[in-house]
Amino acid sequence: MKWRRSQRKQNAKGVSVGLALGGGGVRGLAHAGVLSVFARERVPVTAIAGSSMGAIVGAAYALNPDFSKEHMLQRVLDLGLSAPVGLKEAQHDNESWFRRLRQFIEAEKVIIDAALGWGMFPEKLVAEFLDGLTLGKQLDEGRVRLAVVSIDLLSGDKVVFRSGPATFAVQASSALPGFLPPVRHGSRLLADGAFVDLVPVDVVREMDVDLVVAVDVDQEDVRVEVRNGLEAFLRAVELCARHHKQHHLQAADLVVRPDFGEPINPLDASKAELCVEAGVRAAEAALPELRSRLGGKASGPAGS
Repeated sequence: MKWRRSQRKQNAKGVSVGLALGGGGVRGLAHAGVLSVFARERVPVTAIAGSSMGAIVGAAYALNPDFSKEHMLQRVLDLGLSAPVGLKEAQHDNESWFRRLRQFIEAEKVIIDAALGWGMFPEKLVAEFLDGLTLGKQLDEGRVRLAVVSIDLLSGDKVVFRSGPATFAVQASSALPGFLPPVRHGSRLLADGAFVDLVPVDVVREMDVDLVVAVDVDQEDVRVEVRNGLEAFLRAVELCARHHKQHHLQAADLVVRPDFGEPINPLDASKAELCVEAGVRAAEAALPELRSRLGGKASGPAGS
């Protein structure tokens, strides 16, 4: 990890840190691990911008005083989205007829739900889940400044929420078409922010911070299997977002990349705990460089 030469001047109160938390489905739970370590080590985080799962975790951290990696993990597990035991066992057997049948049924359900409605998961269930995480607060009521990124499906514009109901903004930012219903906002139809800004470094940079730390939960070096049309669609979306994010990451001062140790399907909630702990390890590995940068604030930027 290399520090980028910052153009910002030090402020009188010391260096402030802004976090850009990227999307990635269940892999985004690594953000909870990162935030827990940074809170424990008193990293001076003053701003967070998030897309998709990054928005969910960032809002929970900013607005919920009960936030912890354990709390975040339990809330996700309470949704009951993990694969059943029989399916988990079948996933280790590439020839399992049960596994193939289950994949076909689930893929068909997704296609039907997406074609005839707005997605697999009821809007009310999603809103209740997010309300529980954000306590029904406004975005500007948090312990840190918060920005949530979404995209308008009609115009293609990036929409950034900095105030207003947190549940509404986060629901818009995490509305993956076909799975979660898009959100109406006036003349806009809002959906997953990862489509337009996977790791919103530029948004954090506008939030008057000295150092921008990006947390990228993408798995660029992992070769994945594509076994059906649904997985092909999700993979194509992931690759598109990956190509767009590269120039954004170049504007970060530090990029933290959790190592999950194995390929993680963005929708596989059974890997939630593994993802959280990957975030813990990544944050702890980044601490020496982060401390060095914070400790050297009086002498200016620490190289390019």
